[in-house]
Amino acid sequence: MKKLIYLSLLLFVFKAEAQQSITFKYKYLPNHNYNGTVSMDMNCNATLKGDTQLINKLKSQGIIQPIVLNLGMKMIGGVKTGSPDANNIFPLTMNYKINEMSINISGKAIPMPATMNSDIKIYGHVGTDGKLKADSVNANKLKDTSEKRISQMMNSFQNMIKFPDHPLKIGDTFTQDMPFNIPMAGNNMTTNAKVVYKLVSIADGNAYFDITQSMDITIPIKDQSITLKGAGTGKLVYDLKNSFPTDFTSNINLAFNGKINTFEINGTALMNMEYKYDIQ
Repeated sequence: MKKLIYLSLLLFVFKAEAQQSITFKYKYLPNHNYNGTVSMDMNCNATLKGDTQLINKLKSQGIIQPIVLNLGMKMIGGVKTGSPDANNIFPLTMNYKINEMSINISGKAIPMPATMNSDIKIYGHVGTDGKLKADSVNANKLKDTSEKRISQMMNSFQNMIKFPDHPLKIGDTFTQDMPFNIPMAGNNMTTNAKVVYKLVSIADGNAYFDITQSMDITIPIKDQSITLKGAGTGKLVYDLKNSFPTDFTSNINLAFNGKINTFEINGTALMNMEYKYDIQ
């Protein structure tokens, strides 16, 4: 009986100790379905200066300053992985479409084109490191060069994601710095993003993180540009069994300014994002 009690105590202690730390690393698993939704809404207040003719034209259409812009978007879709080969490399297909899209400027709804709901399919594979490698993109209305840029951008972004090389205990933090460029009309949109993760609890097969983040974006427009800078917070739920985040929310406050042709623009924006995954 004493041996049984000791064994039970040892198992309890081992289980309690195991729940005090985790290995944090995103990876896709073979023969799985990752069904997801991505939602984003952004509320902007902007003031224009300089081009009196344009400002009066907007005013005649009922758009007065500060201009209020509300943007909402929801994407649905998922990722399906196949069986691994002898080198433990397996295929992956990502299929997403914009399910909902709305733009409202100072109370006036902007109609969206019917092609907005077109599917975007990305074909790739998962390497031995568990990361996605995009091989090709099949998206309606996209040219070959656009497809190549999308796949190159995804692969570049994946390569920048770095994970801690040691187990994390509750209270530990780690940082991801992600500078990257997005091709835009012969130029690059420069983005510097920084995310700090703090492990706050482990329970029910999940690890829970608090997030602080900052962002610095430069959007080129002809010979001029608009800059956006801001910071925010968020939450992340990490599925320990599947080594994958299943729930992420973030809120970022941004300030922006710049010049476009004959007028200056200044303003603020609040951007909220959420994504959820159901893994099967």
